[in-house]
Amino acid sequence: MSAWISLMKKELRLGLSAFLVPIIAFLVVIGIASYLGSRNGFGWEAVVFVAMFATGIQVFYMIYYLLYSLQTERKVLHLWLHSPMPGYGLLSAKLVSALAYMLFTCFITGTTLFIAVNQSVSISEQLQFVNIAEIGMFGGLHLILLAVHFAIVFMFFWIIFLVLNRNLGSFVSFLSTFVIFIIATTLYSAFTETGLYAWLTQWGELHFSGITESINITTNFETGTEVIQEAGYISLYLGFYFFEAVVAILLFLGAWWLLDRKVEV
Repeated sequence: MSAWISLMKKELRLGLSAFLVPIIAFLVVIGIASYLGSRNGFGWEAVVFVAMFATGIQVFYMIYYLLYSLQTERKVLHLWLHSPMPGYGLLSAKLVSALAYMLFTCFITGTTLFIAVNQSVSISEQLQFVNIAEIGMFGGLHLILLAVHFAIVFMFFWIIFLVLNRNLGSFVSFLSTFVIFIIATTLYSAFTETGLYAWLTQWGELHFSGITESINITTNFETGTEVIQEAGYISLYLGFYFFEAVVAILLFLGAWWLLDRKVEV
């Protein structure tokens, strides 16, 4: 366990630059948006838009982080693969460090969004009947789950790229991996339309009523800021989450096996 913790510390140091760049970019864009918005009378509303967008694209943060981290490791692949840590330790350390940095980044963007919403009089007044905490918890949980799932899928195909790169070269390996990805996602999409998929996933139904399904915020010079919200009835299935978790675990195990058995330097 101590070896894995040491590896985690190394991963966090390795990914520090990947963490700082989006944070600095976010703060710069927030400053520009606030300045331009204030000159036109909707400074906090501009911050809301930027923070909302920045929070939403966090779903791809772990892919971005892993791309940076894994490409850095690829430059010294022999050192990474000759680590005494087995493949699952190497991959899990990268996933956990990516998740840790993502959560911290989400905290910054989410806190900025919360402050901006409360400081904007027009938005806060129109959202007084919306349970912001409920939306934040529900949306945040699904954002994290999606981000982790996307990251594992990316990691699996990156390992496939390394395997192919042994004999095909970088460019052909990239194209081949991309083709495999397209074929795999197409087949999986077709599978989700079958009765078997419905049977595997549509159990353990959970009902949620009065949940805000969408919030549309528009701002213009003449009418000011207008917020339109839609609340409805949402049904979720525990089977879907269980099935997707199994898929993610299988992909991680596949990446581990390929890394230990097929990737050579």
